Amino acid sequence: MPILTSTLTPPAICSGTTFNYTPMSNISGTTFSWSRASITGILPLGTTGTGNINEVLTNQTAAPLTVHYIYTLTADGCTNPITFDVAVVVNPSPTLTSGLTPPAICSGTVFSYQPTSNTAGTSFSWSRATVAGITPIGPTSGTGNPNEILTNTTNATISVTYVFTLTANGCANNQNVVVSVKPTPTVNAIANKTFCNSTSVPITTISGPVSGTTFTWTNSNTAI
Repeated sequence: MPILTSTLTPPAICSGTTFNYTPMSNISGTTFSWSRASITGILPLGTTGTGNINEVLTNQTAAPLTVHYIYTLTADGCTNPITFDVAVVVNPSPTLTSGLTPPAICSGTVFSYQPTSNTAGTSFSWSRATVAGITPIGPTSGTGNPNEILTNTTNATISVTYVFTLTANGCANNQNVVVSVKPTPTVNAIANKTFCNSTSVPITTISGPVSGTTFTWTNSNTAI
């Protein structure tokens, strides 16, 4: 009877990649047919075929899943009643669970972002390109939490993109984390003015270059 001589435990693959498997037998001229049952969390659903396996398998969960291909071998008109189970592990593509749009920060403050993933053992690295109006000038890179002081040198809010690379079980995935850095509001200079005692003082208009700024003020001389 023909038997399967190729491995029953091929190397694991990453989600979204092709599982290639070439069956081999101890008997020349053996034909191979296979079937794969549907597995919750794996796409596509169950399939069948003959000979080699060449399927893109996607793991929709956060944990490794084992996919079983059941091979039936036939040679010289004889079918082996014993089937062969080829089991391949499909590792997940790790994703961020910590959110891709963290709260905005003010210019000159620390951007602190702790990346998390549901896939156990995930490691995190990041990079940030140069962004006009933001210091420090990029590119910068690191691992884990960026903990960068970002300064916006303009009068408008700027979006800064961190590209996080997540790696788990030999599989990597890139995701963008975008934080808004608000500018520091300032006041336009007002010229000094002198008024006589008990005279009517005209309204002084206070303005600044950052849109939407509100102003409060105090009098340094409480005798007036």
